[in-house]
Amino acid sequence: RGAMRTLLLILALNLAALVANAQPLRLPDPLPTPTPEQAYTNLLTISRFVFGGSFGPDGGPSQGERAYRAIAASTNAVQLFSAAFSNGNTQAKCYALCGFRQFKPSIFESYAGSLRATNPFVDITFSDLRRLALASNIVARISSGYYDVYLRDIQPKRP
Repeated sequence: RGAMRTLLLILALNLAALVANAQPLRLPDPLPTPTPEQAYTNLLTISRFVFGGSFGPDGGPSQGERAYRAIAASTNAVQLFSAAFSNGNTQAKCYALCGFRQFKPSIFESYAGSLRATNPFVDITFSDLRRLALASNIVARISSGYYDVYLRDIQPKRP
């Protein structure tokens, strides 16, 4: 009986020491916001076109959406989206089209028409499923405002 009390006392003291030394639970720091130039570089070879959801490595927005937002918040968003459309893969072109629609609608259709004409496949995530879609279908969604709900809170900086 005395040994049992001693054992319980030792266990209680060890538990108290563990609790006293325990570090508070910390969530990982969110990924830093890239500079517009870093975002442009990331966007050129982005692997998926996806807005909304938790598809990023930290459970936040996708890498493409992060890049889009960083570019959209810059003072030269239209120029960076134009360069991404010219130099990027198909997914980058789709993000660029969203940028044109949001910030310079007058040029949207000329860029959209060139992507519709070639109509490559776009790697997308839709309803948590990764799949390929024809660019013409994605362009139609962009044109109809389908993705606007994810972009409303972005305001470009004025030069």
